[in-house]
Amino acid sequence: MDTPFVYNKYVTGNEFISRQSELTLLTNMVRLKQHVLIYEPPKSGKKSLVQQGLIQLRKEGHDFTVCNINLFNVRTKKQLLQKYVNALLGTFSNTPAESLQMQKEMLPDMEKYFGNVPEMKKSLDMSNPETDTRHIPAAMTRQILNLPELLAKRFNTNTIIYIEEFQELLLQDNPHGILAEMESALKEHQQTTYIITGSMVNSMKEIFEEKRYFYNFAERIKLGPLDSKSLAEFYHKSFMKTGRVVSRELSTAMYNLTDGHPWYAQQLGDISYGLTRGYLTEQVLKQSFLSLLELHSYRYQLITSRLSRFQINFLKAIMDNVEQLSAAETMSYYGFNSSANVKRLKDAVKRKEILTEENGQWVFLDPLFKTWLKEVYFEL
Repeated sequence: MDTPFVYNKYVTGNEFISRQSELTLLTNMVRLKQHVLIYEPPKSGKKSLVQQGLIQLRKEGHDFTVCNINLFNVRTKKQLLQKYVNALLGTFSNTPAESLQMQKEMLPDMEKYFGNVPEMKKSLDMSNPETDTRHIPAAMTRQILNLPELLAKRFNTNTIIYIEEFQELLLQDNPHGILAEMESALKEHQQTTYIITGSMVNSMKEIFEEKRYFYNFAERIKLGPLDSKSLAEFYHKSFMKTGRVVSRELSTAMYNLTDGHPWYAQQLGDISYGLTRGYLTEQVLKQSFLSLLELHSYRYQLITSRLSRFQINFLKAIMDNVEQLSAAETMSYYGFNSSANVKRLKDAVKRKEILTEENGQWVFLDPLFKTWLKEVYFEL
């Protein structure tokens, strides 16, 4: 049975709901060639926002060329540079022969360290560790990082480099070295616009807020929950397509159950839609939400199974809205050994991307996981 709810891919067009202010900000920034930074947890709608923004800019007649580079499987500097070149030459050429010719013209020394384009694609599997860790001169690195700007000038276009999972650079042997090299090169580009996104919030904060790489280079677009009114209207229209009805009260309840999280809101809508034969009832909605929790329970059990007793107690303290975590009473009640232990716990839950700090407040990065902890794990 077809469903109006989409959660297995990014959404655009009629499926793109809410976040109009974020969309306007994104399109205005790209139009002015200002760089964009987005870091939010997985399935928060980053890709949907970017793709909808690019579609809107195309409709408005804005001329640009997009190159998408996903760093999810990059672990070495050589892999990063290979992927950079493969993606860029693939975007600006129509055939492998054309890519090879451009490589020879624009990066004449590259074959000495990487081989040609077809060979580079084969070597991305890290099957030869020695060649993967071969020293690459700083001048060669700089040439590759400047390739987007060279291509923009050659083809007289605004090149948009859309980089996903940027935080993976922290997993390299010398992450701060490559970050410094990238910062130095990218800051000089005039015809290239960068849209940098990441799904590991605390890792992205380490790069851009704590270590302050790319300082004043890009403006962050923060993605909050979906707008409750827009989501309720979307639920109403989606159910009405096949003669089903959801009341305003239950639409609001669906929003509250998912905290306006786009992925979970779509999933809950889909489950409820499939169980409804006329009017959505409170009983059906409750059953649907339990199914949603069950759907993700194995993933959440894996998370909790890898937490120590102290880390579990720390999450419980956050759920209890405890503010003075290092106070003697708090440490005694939750079994924390010392203030140093509390600091280590803070670092641990941030490193595991369970919690983050926003304006001095602890926030669960996954709102449904917080609900699961409360109702299933702690049985509150």
